[in-house]
Amino acid sequence: MKKLSTRITAAFLTAVLVITLLPVSVFAAQENTPKEEVVYINLNADGSVKEINVVNIFDLDKDGQIIDYGKYENLRNMTTTDKIGYSGETVTIDTKAGKLYYEGKLDSNVIPWNIAIRYYMDGKEYKASEIAGKSGELKISMKITENTECIGNFFEGYALQASVTLDTDKCSNIKAEGATVANVGSNKQLTYTILPNKGADIEITARATDFEMSAISINGIKLNLAIDIDDAEFQSKIDKIIGAVNDLDDGAGELKDGTVELYDGTKLLNDKVGELYSGVSALDSGMGDLYNGLSQITSKNQELLDGAYTAFNGLCTASETVLNAELSQNGLQTVTLTPETYAAVLTDLLKAMDADAVYNTAYNRALAEVTAQVEAQADALYAGYIEQNADAIYLAYVQSQADTLYAQVAAGAVLEQLVASGYTEEQAAAYLQTAEGQALVAQAVEAMTDEQKQQIINTAVSNLTDEQKTQIKAGAIQSLTDEQKTQIKDGYIEQTMKSKEVTDRITAAVAASNTAAASITELKGQLDNYCLFYEGLKSYTSAVSDAASGANTLKINMDTLYSNVGMLKTSVGELNDGVKVLFDGTATLKNGTSEFVNETEGIELEVSDEIDSMITEATGSDIDITSFVSEKNTNVDSVQFVIQTEAIEIAETVDVEPVLEENLNFWQKLLRLFGLY
Repeated sequence: MKKLSTRITAAFLTAVLVITLLPVSVFAAQENTPKEEVVYINLNADGSVKEINVVNIFDLDKDGQIIDYGKYENLRNMTTTDKIGYSGETVTIDTKAGKLYYEGKLDSNVIPWNIAIRYYMDGKEYKASEIAGKSGELKISMKITENTECIGNFFEGYALQASVTLDTDKCSNIKAEGATVANVGSNKQLTYTILPNKGADIEITARATDFEMSAISINGIKLNLAIDIDDAEFQSKIDKIIGAVNDLDDGAGELKDGTVELYDGTKLLNDKVGELYSGVSALDSGMGDLYNGLSQITSKNQELLDGAYTAFNGLCTASETVLNAELSQNGLQTVTLTPETYAAVLTDLLKAMDADAVYNTAYNRALAEVTAQVEAQADALYAGYIEQNADAIYLAYVQSQADTLYAQVAAGAVLEQLVASGYTEEQAAAYLQTAEGQALVAQAVEAMTDEQKQQIINTAVSNLTDEQKTQIKAGAIQSLTDEQKTQIKDGYIEQTMKSKEVTDRITAAVAASNTAAASITELKGQLDNYCLFYEGLKSYTSAVSDAASGANTLKINMDTLYSNVGMLKTSVGELNDGVKVLFDGTATLKNGTSEFVNETEGIELEVSDEIDSMITEATGSDIDITSFVSEKNTNVDSVQFVIQTEAIEIAETVDVEPVLEENLNFWQKLLRLFGLY
């Protein structure tokens, strides 16, 4: 049985900085002095980089001048008051023996990882500044991928530990697949470990109330991975197989020797029938040797088969481990492989990874997600549609009130005429209520030109208040038919499905499936080859058992053969020919077993090398430590990344005194309608 143990060691910087005043002295330059780098990366809430500060740590055994390199915006000596010299990309510090810390802000915001954090509430995406204080069904999506713009081997050689802390007073029903969950007071701490050369696609859901969240912390360290393997039992099985092969060769040798004796006996029988008794006696002796040899070989059959099956099952288990690791990374269901089921399992898996099937599955999944999002945001989509067509809606509404507007304007004009002709405003207003007054208003409306009417309409539209516009748009939303609503949603669904994000997602799924299918095909071919060997071995052991049984029967019937020597005399010629064939066959068998022994020589080393190769492929090779700050820093003992986002907090609100609307009379309201008040 294999025993695997993994040791991952991470150390985080803790230091007490003491500032001392030192006298000026002459220092010897110590270029590329061994140092450590602690990279502090401040992120915005969405994962974009805000700034990068690096603490460089030196431990000098004597006074001297440190020479270091990097592109910095500013520098700070954290240990002493010694000045820092900076020219070009060269940093120089004259200092005493002991610990020295200096900090610099990099002029670049490029880091080894692309970190994208998105926030959703009830299916709608919000900025970090917008989602604070909201309540509903929360989803946090964090995607970590390689940043190819960053120089260095940090993505390939460094592991990340991401920690997300949620207040259980504000977040309930927390779900975080793949996270290690710990209770810290009233908080839930969700911890994710991301191995080197692997990205992450993290999703956290919860029921949020007045949502807030502290900063997300991510630590990056070089992964030290050590694997100890105890393969004594597996090696023992291999040794048994090798022993069985040697026994098989020895038995074949004995079988060959026995057939030689048998052949000599039948030849003697054919030459000297009179000496049949001695010939039969020699034959009996040869049959005894033959039976003993075959029995010895047969006794090793089950052991040989058990060893071969153990090796076969071990290959299936190792293949299952590697395959499931790849399937899990791509979000696919894991499988179980055995010598009996591996072929069907892998065949079904390959059928499921057909390009058309994967495309249809990915497309339908994306369509379902987009449809669900659209349905969840339907009211907002209707409102957005109305907002896009607001001007046309305002115009249509005013046009529906056109006759009333024309009459109001005409009445105003008639009123002015009446007042001008000597009527008081009260008399003129009273007259307008009469049939004659209404007739004058109707005549004034009739006399209006199309241009005047359009001007009245345009003026009314431009003088609509925000409150009136809001009411009009609300009414328009209410008046939408089911068919119109369906058209709005279908249009948005179609637009979203054609977006780059969705198409890229579907394409990536198909590409990943093609890569996985190729790997699975190769894996199945390897297992098929071993299966052929195992089935051949079963056929061989069965044949050996049958031969041993036949030899036993021949030996038992030897007395009958001797008593019927007369019949044997007539058949001795045929027997001689048959024994010649048997002799040739045993010689061929002996040559085959010898070749088998030669071919299996050193198989235990090949198996061990194959195991080592599989472990190397799974864990990766050691990666040298390089400077994050500058390629010129060639003597770096360690590089550590400390990454933190902004917290999401509810902004303070300021009360605003409401503005009271002025109390207007009817005439003032009418004038305001046309922009005259």
